[in-house]
Amino acid sequence: MNQLDGATAIDVASLPWTLTQQQPLDTRHFIDEAKKRGFDLDLTTLRELYRHRLLIPFVEVTSRPVRPPAKPTTPDSAMGGTRVMDLREARDTGCLRDLSAEPFKRHLQFEHGGQKPRGWWNGFLYSPYQLLALPALEGVLAGRKYHTRAQRRFARLPKPNDWLLQGTEKLRKMVLALTALDARYFPSLDPEWIQLNNVPNPEDWTDYRASFDPVQMQAWLAYPAERARKDAEWLLFRGHDVDPVGADWSRLMRRAPARSRKYLKDAALLALDARIAAEILLRFYEDLALRGHARPLPDLSNAMGWNPFHERLSYHPETLDDDLVRLGISPHPRVVLALEGETEAYHAPLVWQALGFSEAPELMRLLKLGGTDHDLTKVAAVTAAPLVGGQVLPNEWKLIKPYTRLFVAVDPDRPFTTPERVAEEKAKILKEIRDVLKAQGVTRPKPEELDELVEIRTWDASCYEFAHFTDEELADGLIEAHPTIDGWTRDQLIDALAYWRAKKKDIKRVWESGRWIEQSGSMSGKWTSEPSKVKLAEALWPLLLRNVQLCMAIEKAPVPPIAAVINDAYHVAQEWRYLSFYTSDERPKPQ
Repeated sequence: MNQLDGATAIDVASLPWTLTQQQPLDTRHFIDEAKKRGFDLDLTTLRELYRHRLLIPFVEVTSRPVRPPAKPTTPDSAMGGTRVMDLREARDTGCLRDLSAEPFKRHLQFEHGGQKPRGWWNGFLYSPYQLLALPALEGVLAGRKYHTRAQRRFARLPKPNDWLLQGTEKLRKMVLALTALDARYFPSLDPEWIQLNNVPNPEDWTDYRASFDPVQMQAWLAYPAERARKDAEWLLFRGHDVDPVGADWSRLMRRAPARSRKYLKDAALLALDARIAAEILLRFYEDLALRGHARPLPDLSNAMGWNPFHERLSYHPETLDDDLVRLGISPHPRVVLALEGETEAYHAPLVWQALGFSEAPELMRLLKLGGTDHDLTKVAAVTAAPLVGGQVLPNEWKLIKPYTRLFVAVDPDRPFTTPERVAEEKAKILKEIRDVLKAQGVTRPKPEELDELVEIRTWDASCYEFAHFTDEELADGLIEAHPTIDGWTRDQLIDALAYWRAKKKDIKRVWESGRWIEQSGSMSGKWTSEPSKVKLAEALWPLLLRNVQLCMAIEKAPVPPIAAVINDAYHVAQEWRYLSFYTSDERPKPQ
């Protein structure tokens, strides 16, 4: 058969959301995309490929109904390109034909000709995944010859062998599955981003994704899980074989966002095509495995030698820093989070993980200040001041070191005791950054861009511990962290914590000044040994983890301040991840 036993091309084209993330290609756009990949096609060649059943249009949009309408019962995406709209109208009116299910139709015309009305098109639509067929067609295209008849030039191709016909038929079946799966998996190929096309309301796609049942889809397509895996491995082998840049650059290229793919061409683009298709099939396979309908994929952590799964878009055994260092490119973080004490410095990485953020040192680095009496202006010069390279435009420079925001979260202690003092300290830091830029030739940096380089926040209590935990929680944490708590009872410890909280002092006053004795109206004295702040942080972590998980599960649950800081820092890092230019208010000098 020329189709999957289950779904046909018409069935797949009739699915809601089909070909919304990667648009269907008419013949002109298919020729353009083939050219980007190093293949010179024309309309007469496309007709020959159809005649030999090597590359059959995915569907034909006909001028009159040829089958019953197939309008879906579930909602489509709200938007789509011109050809998506043409496809939907044809679907809803029964004007779609599956040319693979019928013999070659000699009367079908690929070219415009002289008698066609203005705006005519041939009605043929290709799935973008049919571009995967191009490498297999290289041999038969090499044998192409042109003939002239009635002053018109026609391509002729040699008769393909059975091996090529079988291979292209297998690929067509794979294309059906990929086209059906595209809307679900293509937007999430990059684990750091959801990249949607033609979706004004992302919640619509979220609803579609939630309703997508991989087990049901597998049965509907009649596309076994093991076949999806084998097809994916074949694609990964191909990607590896045709990739012209080598393993190190390939690893870096596979990290690039989708918008960067438009710059690739020829073999590099063919390799990416294969890896994108393989990743979609493997994401589908993994969803089936999670539901017990397939075996789990192999664990590559201890794999010896090369494995085709090493070619996956999602396979990143090392950090971006490692990949860049290997290529001699120095990495820089997008956010430096400066924290004051040991407790918050211990908690911050754990909160990052609890929030589900990827471990990416190129996004955020942690800086432990060890007290607010240190001069942050010099820290800012090292961390947040942009390093500019060559001037691209009169008011634009290319960055050597990408934007980095200095994100400071500290106790409301000197010099950050009031909002006014915080603003004064920020102004000092910005002046230092301005001086660094001036030394590089940027004399008038944009104030709004400069202001974004530094953010200072203070906790809403006198210290980090009081801002995140109750007196009772802190007392229990100190009891766990300190072997004797200097002979105090739990109640005495709670009273001392409440006393210093009310006085708006740091928690360390508890063991540095002792406990309040009502009878004498004085403090009892310093502890013989101070508790370890790291051990205290360890003891308090389960409580903080519970609160972080609670705020993630319940919309109106209080958000721990450290979680709010890290969440904001993470999203700033993501927003700034690919910025590479710095602008100023300078204008071109008169000539």
